[in-house]
Amino acid sequence: MKNSSADDKTNGNIHEIILNSIPSGIIFCDKNNKIRFINRTYSEYLGVSQDEVIGKHIKHYIPATRISHVLKTGKSELGFKCSVGEGKEKKILIVNRIPVIGKKKNVEGVISQSLFGDIGELKDLSKRLELLEKKVSSYREKFRSALSAKFNTSDIKGESRAIVRAKKLVGKYAKTDSSVLIEGPTGVGKELFAHALHSESRLCDGPFVSINCAAIPHDLLESELFGYVPGAFTGAQKSGKLGKIELADKGTLFFDEIGDMSLQAQVKLLRILEDKLVYRLGANHPNKVSFRLIVATNRNLKAMIREGKFREDLFYRLNAMIIHLPPLTDRTSDIPILVKHFLSNLDRTDVSFSPEAMERLMQYNWPGNVRELKNAVECSLSLIGRNSNIIHVQDLPATIGPWSSTTPLTGASCSPQTITLSDNERNLIKTTLENNRWNMANTAKLLGISRASLYQKTQKYNLSRPNTLR
Repeated sequence: MKNSSADDKTNGNIHEIILNSIPSGIIFCDKNNKIRFINRTYSEYLGVSQDEVIGKHIKHYIPATRISHVLKTGKSELGFKCSVGEGKEKKILIVNRIPVIGKKKNVEGVISQSLFGDIGELKDLSKRLELLEKKVSSYREKFRSALSAKFNTSDIKGESRAIVRAKKLVGKYAKTDSSVLIEGPTGVGKELFAHALHSESRLCDGPFVSINCAAIPHDLLESELFGYVPGAFTGAQKSGKLGKIELADKGTLFFDEIGDMSLQAQVKLLRILEDKLVYRLGANHPNKVSFRLIVATNRNLKAMIREGKFREDLFYRLNAMIIHLPPLTDRTSDIPILVKHFLSNLDRTDVSFSPEAMERLMQYNWPGNVRELKNAVECSLSLIGRNSNIIHVQDLPATIGPWSSTTPLTGASCSPQTITLSDNERNLIKTTLENNRWNMANTAKLLGISRASLYQKTQKYNLSRPNTLR
């Protein structure tokens, strides 16, 4: 009997020795979620002794464990991710959870096994998983940021009757999922209102995908909108491409300048609005999508329908809810408010416009609307630099200032014999370049012209970069 007892003890020790020698972490919990065995590998990883954990609840050491779920379902979980610790101490494991079935087919406990070689490999792979998780979180956040609305109703500045009414419509329409049509001339802020609509809606946590139909060539528009499968056409990416419409799933899809969309693309868009199914180019099977549609245009869609350039059935799907934005000349009372807002955004709250300069802004006809006003403020700031905090009439852009075509020239100093429009343009370009240390991109943006045009004008007026800036 003595020998038999000794053999049993030896066998028990052998079992423990074997389990402790396995380079994978192993824990056995009973049906009450209490730890009945933990091997050396797992205890070292958790930083505890094997003896101290026996009889303790598993959640005391691994709060996020799913052992209780496996006990309840009796189904194995293989290759699941599990986190241990919190904050900087958080570690990621990949584990198998296997139910232990008794003679009466009852779940008597669960074995949890980590999927690693030795403790060094366990820790190394855990660190790599943590790093990967951080990278994925970072990319996810960047993706969300890139596909999220950047403005809300508080960013819509103005107290004119038309703007107050438009903001009220944003709040009203945001409560629905219906399509919205935003009308208005170029530069009035149609995209700003689209962002605000999304931000105020129930879909605000979903993506906001913006597409300028006028900026994408017609032959590329469909592949941008609908995406394509690998090999759909010559030059297609080997991996295929996700279309903008699918990117907007469970969010808002905004089409700017919808009037520039081809009739063929209009037909496909109408079908998607009706069926909520999108076919990638070259695909045989559709993908289901759900999104809220907002469109904007500076064109007369009804006239385009008469000319056969816009589908009437699509128009009636879009015009149930309309927001009309007026040109800036119809809301001149908002100009001082907008100017103050732009100065604040440029971190120049110390700057103000002289009464004469502000009067000039109020009298100008603003063909480029709010966008042109914003550029005018930026250009004027560039002209005065940091040496002054008052913007005078002569600091305004050439198209708005005292020598613009809309303002008669008066006084000896401003007579045609004293100064020409070319002189004024040359001085404006030279001063703006100097204030921006000859940064062509920034200067072109402030002047509201392309970089190519700026290069042509510097050659025309014989302007060259100083040697000190080369």
